[in-house]
Amino acid sequence: MTSRLTGLRSQWRGLLLPAIIVLYGLFLLGYGLLWAAARDRLWQTDFLSNFTAWYFLPAPVLLVIALLRKRRRWALVLLIPLLVFVLKYGVHFLPDTLRAGWHSEARTITVMTMNVLKRSTDWAAAEAQIRQANPDVIAIQEMSDGFLSSVWPSLTAAYPYTVSVFSPLDESSMGVMSRYPITDQETFNLPENYELTHIRAVVDVNGQPVTVYNMHMTAPSFVRPQGQRRFIGRIFPYEYFTYYRRWQMDNFYPKLAAESQPVVVMGDFNTADSSGDYDRFVAGSGLRDAYAGVGFGLGYTFPSEVIVGSQKLPFLPLMRLDYIWHSEAIKPLAAWLGGSTGSDHLPVIAQLQLPA
Repeated sequence: MTSRLTGLRSQWRGLLLPAIIVLYGLFLLGYGLLWAAARDRLWQTDFLSNFTAWYFLPAPVLLVIALLRKRRRWALVLLIPLLVFVLKYGVHFLPDTLRAGWHSEARTITVMTMNVLKRSTDWAAAEAQIRQANPDVIAIQEMSDGFLSSVWPSLTAAYPYTVSVFSPLDESSMGVMSRYPITDQETFNLPENYELTHIRAVVDVNGQPVTVYNMHMTAPSFVRPQGQRRFIGRIFPYEYFTYYRRWQMDNFYPKLAAESQPVVVMGDFNTADSSGDYDRFVAGSGLRDAYAGVGFGLGYTFPSEVIVGSQKLPFLPLMRLDYIWHSEAIKPLAAWLGGSTGSDHLPVIAQLQLPA
């Protein structure tokens, strides 16, 4: 009897790894089919799409376990998701020399975007990152009154041309700082009756006008829908809601289409680069993502810190929400992430080559 129980236990242990691999494979297949069929028309797939790259993380772990247990057939099965990951994300890990834009003697400009978090008081860290990156133009989101009184004045010697505006919906300010003259400026809402304010500034870079936007898109939220709920609604009483973000984007496209000069759009888009709205913005705006073009790695910027009780703790960023976009006439030469600014976002910096 004892030997029989021992044999059953051994048999179940032998089935555990294949069962985990099968369930993992079914999840990837189901998610892939749902995304292909419905994309972000289902809020469940829209939410799950924010973390797409992380779904491949179990594959190498399971592969190592399968090899250690000499389950070679199952190890071969796990090569499939690894191959999909390489095809989808491998380009982000190529050396910069293979991915960077062409270089010449044409003028270049370094730009930086950073969300400094209106609740943060670590203004010294934010200022240190700006001085370390030494950009020519900076787009800043979520500036508190403390940031405006402590950091902003200390930077105006290096960046004498500035624009700032209070954004009522954010309850904080947006700002653009530039080494080069700002020849035109505008603050606007998308649409006009939505009180989230953005900045448009025309910067004269040694005779070349460049239109710079500082944008802050509405963050998605979970809302409880009104009306009679079906069975599935009782399981998921809240839905992932991205309407306002898409609404802003749709109102932004005509403004971009009217631009005749080279354009740089920076900011916190609250949009993961694996989401449907990211693909929709690429298609609708005609702009290119500098980090996707020449950055190394996945470039995740959020959340770089989390608050537990009263303590702020470092965290592993799970998605990319902060972007530097550019029109086709501009060539990206390099893009990289900055360090901690005391915010839950990491800054993004890019070196751009302007038209000759």
